[in-house]
Amino acid sequence: MSGPGLRTGAAILGAWTLVAASAPLLPLRDPNAQPDGLVLRNLAPMTVIDTVSRDDGVTQYAHEIRREAGGGVSLRRGDTWTEVAGDGLRIGRARFVLGTDSLGRDLLSRLVWGARVSLVAGFLAAAVAIAIGGSIGLTAGFAGGRVDGLLMRATDAALAIPRLFLLLLLAALFRPTLATTILLVGGTTWMAAARLVRGEALSIHERDFVAAARAAGASPIRVATHHVLPHAAAVLGVEAALRLGQAVLLEASLSFLGLGVPPPVSSWGGLIADGRDRLLDAWWIATWPGLALAGVVIAASLVADGARERL
Repeated sequence: MSGPGLRTGAAILGAWTLVAASAPLLPLRDPNAQPDGLVLRNLAPMTVIDTVSRDDGVTQYAHEIRREAGGGVSLRRGDTWTEVAGDGLRIGRARFVLGTDSLGRDLLSRLVWGARVSLVAGFLAAAVAIAIGGSIGLTAGFAGGRVDGLLMRATDAALAIPRLFLLLLLAALFRPTLATTILLVGGTTWMAAARLVRGEALSIHERDFVAAARAAGASPIRVATHHVLPHAAAVLGVEAALRLGQAVLLEASLSFLGLGVPPPVSSWGGLIADGRDRLLDAWWIATWPGLALAGVVIAASLVADGARERL
């Protein structure tokens, strides 16, 4: 898996990261706009809707359009026909590639902008987890003795607490924001990194080049940061990929339950929650973000497995 698996996972993560970073530059509709809740709600993927644009920039959507003898046009919205008069009326068509939700919002725009929230939360939460876990593991493995015992017992106690219940409790106590979500997810997923780095640090601590650095007069902090930590970087890199997938999934879980990023900001978990009651008649609302979420989590696992085998 270190060959094609690693490349495939990296390609998926890179593609989504590029799309999310380029969202403001892409020709997308406003992800939070609700231009017409009657005509545009629950449109299936690739649906085309008739539009009438006026010189003042206002665009109206219709199920059907017909031209009138006086130069105006009539719009059918539902069962009602309404005549629109004026100069400079332009009839066009709008295509919704991934469809719309129950409020008439464009799902393609919401999926791309939701990727920004979900991936930012995933990357930063993984960074927080690696920073906390790496620091604790490095300190425990390098210091040894009572410090090692105390830090590892604290890590075991943190591992014994059901993570999802702890997240739900903390998310209910604090105001849901993107920053809060990042800190909560990162602050509850560092334990595995701490144990891995601690084991690596214990192994490296006894090697000859570390003893040579001590004999040369290097301080304990310098030995830890310049000799032990670089050799544990491979383990941290693999763990970071695993934490990324887990962080994206946990952020989606919190948003799905209404305890993550607050609306109207879109995230993949929130999009899935929007469509959970419409799976039979509007399956696309929850399907697209669900597929995107599964793809990113699988890609992160492929990168972690491939990196582990290679390193």
